[in-house]
Amino acid sequence: MTHRWAVFALAMFWWVGCSGIQTSQDYDPATNFQSIRTVAWASPTQPETGDERIDNPFRDSRIRAAIEHQLEKKGLRFSPDQTPDALVRYRYTLRQRIDSSASGSSIGFGIGSYGSHGGIAIGTGNNLREVDEGTLTIDLVSDGSDSLLWRGKGTERFREYDDPDKATEDINMLVEKILNQFPPAE
Repeated sequence: MTHRWAVFALAMFWWVGCSGIQTSQDYDPATNFQSIRTVAWASPTQPETGDERIDNPFRDSRIRAAIEHQLEKKGLRFSPDQTPDALVRYRYTLRQRIDSSASGSSIGFGIGSYGSHGGIAIGTGNNLREVDEGTLTIDLVSDGSDSLLWRGKGTERFREYDDPDKATEDINMLVEKILNQFPPAE
């Protein structure tokens, strides 16, 4: 019985660890988030990074649409024509990290000629590889003073897509997980 629970716990740990998106938030506790009703973009596009995987107008429009949708679901209104209560900006960055996984193990045995020699071998192996990790940072800043009010981050393995619908679906999920933290519980 204990063995089954250990296998179950290990499987759940692996599944949760592989869920893909890790989120975090930070904010100014003095901010009255209930007073923020209108927002606008701090800039028309994300600043250029020099990496064509990030400086992609399709990615930019998908991220902006997802952020607008999630904030509007929370009751905030995008109002570019009037003075907003806060400005929204985002930054998407990539970094390489080493990913390791125990991917192989083997057991072998053999008997020498005429049964005089034998042996058992056990081998394990780790797969090490470089992977690109993308981090989406969403900031709400005060209009005028540019003071940071709230920051949410989501990190996941970076993927390039040949299917625009899948790209949109994954970006929507990333933004939703980040903005599920907003406004912070008080």
